Amino acid sequence: MALDPNSRRQFLAFLAGSPLLAAAGLDHDWLARLAGNGRSDALLHAADQVATAGTHPVLAAQPPLIARAADALDVFDFEPVARQNIPVAHWGYLMTGTDDDATIAANRAGFDRWVLRPRRLIDVSKVDTQLSIFGSRYASPIVVNPLGSQKGFHKDGEVATAKAAKARDHLMVLSTVATTSIEDTIAARGGPVWFQLYHQSDWSLTKQMVQRAERAGAPAIAFTVDLLGGSNRETMVREARRDTRDCIKCHLGGPPLPGVSGRVDDRDNRRKPNLVGYRALPPQLEQGTP
Repeated sequence: MALDPNSRRQFLAFLAGSPLLAAAGLDHDWLARLAGNGRSDALLHAADQVATAGTHPVLAAQPPLIARAADALDVFDFEPVARQNIPVAHWGYLMTGTDDDATIAANRAGFDRWVLRPRRLIDVSKVDTQLSIFGSRYASPIVVNPLGSQKGFHKDGEVATAKAAKARDHLMVLSTVATTSIEDTIAARGGPVWFQLYHQSDWSLTKQMVQRAERAGAPAIAFTVDLLGGSNRETMVREARRDTRDCIKCHLGGPPLPGVSGRVDDRDNRRKPNLVGYRALPPQLEQGTP
């Protein structure tokens, strides 16, 4: 059924007068053209009001930074606090996606498609979110993903994360390029921690890393394959250019660019304990070389 042109123009005029138009960054001229058959005076007037008035004050207001974790209303309340306290290059590494960060936008859009469905007039006083993975039981399906270089954000690094995972009984996955060893992380977690694996250029080193994780008690390996070809991390590179600190204290080879080279940069692994302590084996001594 066709929509009456007058009703269509009235709706667009209403939309143009909404503060959501400015908040979404829509072009009011573009919206006016949607009215068709000439530009409605009411529509243009409403759109001009929005353009000159700006965003509605309620939408424009930024919430104050939280002073403690207990003040957070959701996990996104932590982001502005972290940005204020983390060095700019470290922030770029933490927040970067691939290319123009489209991967981050896609991940968030995918997450937003999931909702909690209220169950009205049904007893939900006893909800069980537990699950079992590879013989280990956890309180919920929440998993702490493998983020590297966590001592760049907190002095205790992955140990602090492991203790938090222990407190809420969450599964944790440790990054190959973590600033804490797999042994120390499992000790802090007080339970199984998975190990995320970046394949090394030397197969014997990769094999030894897997064997080490197994000895430490890791029940599973999360094999990451997307870094082998490199990744264009624009936000990380852009923010690193703004950092005027001398990075030589932590990085002998200069400021690192993880992911850009297509391999794990091993010029200086003082802060990467999971990448050190191995020996290069002659080919004839290797077992199971692919």
